[in-house]
Amino acid sequence: MLSRLIVKDFAIIEDLDITFSNNLTVLTGETGAGKSLIIDTISLLLGQRADSDMIRYGKKEALITGVFDYKNELNDIFKKLGIKIDKLVVIERSITENSKNSIKVNKTSITLNELKQISKYLADMHIQNDTYHLFEPEKYLMLLDSIAKNDFNNLLANYSLSLMKYNEALKDYNYVLKGINDLNDRLEFYKYEKDELEALELYENMDKDLDEQISKLSNFDKIQNNLSNAYNQFENSNILDSLYEISSNLEKIEDYDLNYSENKTKVLDCYYVLNDIKSIIRDQLDSLDYDEEELNRLQEKQNNLSKAIDKYKKNVHELIEYLKDITLKIDMAINYDDTLKEKKETVLKAYNELKEKALLITNYRKKLALSLEKSIVKECYDLDLENTLFEVTFNEVEFNDPFDKSIFMENGVDKIDFLVSFNKGEPKKPLYKVASGGEASRLMLAFKSVFYKVSNVELMVFDEIDTGVSGKTALKIANKIHEISLNVQVLCITHLPQVAAKGDYHKHIYKELVDNRTKTIIKDLSKEERIEEIAKMLSGDSLSLYALEHAKELIGIK
Repeated sequence: MLSRLIVKDFAIIEDLDITFSNNLTVLTGETGAGKSLIIDTISLLLGQRADSDMIRYGKKEALITGVFDYKNELNDIFKKLGIKIDKLVVIERSITENSKNSIKVNKTSITLNELKQISKYLADMHIQNDTYHLFEPEKYLMLLDSIAKNDFNNLLANYSLSLMKYNEALKDYNYVLKGINDLNDRLEFYKYEKDELEALELYENMDKDLDEQISKLSNFDKIQNNLSNAYNQFENSNILDSLYEISSNLEKIEDYDLNYSENKTKVLDCYYVLNDIKSIIRDQLDSLDYDEEELNRLQEKQNNLSKAIDKYKKNVHELIEYLKDITLKIDMAINYDDTLKEKKETVLKAYNELKEKALLITNYRKKLALSLEKSIVKECYDLDLENTLFEVTFNEVEFNDPFDKSIFMENGVDKIDFLVSFNKGEPKKPLYKVASGGEASRLMLAFKSVFYKVSNVELMVFDEIDTGVSGKTALKIANKIHEISLNVQVLCITHLPQVAAKGDYHKHIYKELVDNRTKTIIKDLSKEERIEEIAKMLSGDSLSLYALEHAKELIGIK
């Protein structure tokens, strides 16, 4: 849940520090007072892109801080991003004029995409334009998938892997199919280059390896003399015997002082280290072998490699990759039929595997759709849409051509539509052709009522989801929002007195002129102030006795 929101120098907000509680908090106020600005700041905390125009006029920086309860589902993300795990999630956003904006979570800087990964576990938001998503069929699949369980993510992951394999196989097939004519024209040239590069016996870091080998052979006398001198120093001095003797002397008195024992160990360590070095030098001397023919061979090889690097304008790694590429091209040209057949078989195998994965996703979604249909109809009944019929329809996919990838999308092969009828005797039609403003708002609330049960978020934000309704329908919407708030924290901007009356907490937002500057003020209403505010929402600015009594009745005060 969101427990605290701190906003400084954002639009007409100068300095706000707001605390929120569980259940339902309603926010009311006149149009333009700044209610939606509160929603905007929460949206920024959840990953909305920032703009320097949001900074209060005359200021250089806007600061927004939100304090949320921690959720265990964030453990893996926080560990991956190096964010401190605490009892709270403190999100800070800074918006500056020079676009050097910053995002911090528990004092750790993160990116906007990383914030979005975190925020989906914290809150679900409905802003005023979200209802229009119900009129955008391309968004329907996203809505349906949002109520799926974790096993659906496994299906999508398997499908994505198969899609990648299929695309790669199809790309290779088309490459072979398209490139054969050009290959035949350049075949002899590719063969010449292949022979030339293969003669170099290329391997990774070959140039560095040759430099090292040549350097050793070119400086053979210097290396041999210095190794011999080093070894003779060991042989002709008593350094090892002396160290061993020193250690033995200290060992005899180690019981009398801890320092004697520690120094004995250190001297003994030196003895073993130097003895190892002596052995290594001896082995290196034994293995030294000057071979002038080998030096000449390596220098010639180095010279040939340098010429190839200069000729092809590629480093060693790039030469190796280029050799692989032209070898494949030569094989394709010589063994075209076999190569094409092999690539075709790979495509067919990948296609069948991908088709199987796609159908698993489709079947899962169809079961999900049946569950969604029942749930939406039930929620619509509660929202004064008793005659609602709702159906999720799927496109018919034809798997006819294994070489046509157009039917495969990133998330499967499905396209869906929402069909609805709100009146008895009327056939179901596409939602975007049927729903009025009030019906769309209630249907969106029905979706939200279904989604929050599976999303596991602890905060839902509604910005005028009750638009276009009144009377007893408004009361049913109020009851539904209150029902949701029994399970999760709800922040709701509303113009409906019925909804405002259901709030466990009521915050009033208004504008005030201070020092010739407009600023937004937010105030927690007392019981009496709340009655007056709801009465004004019922009857306008005039506070009639009837409006006051009606307000009390809505709140439940006798």
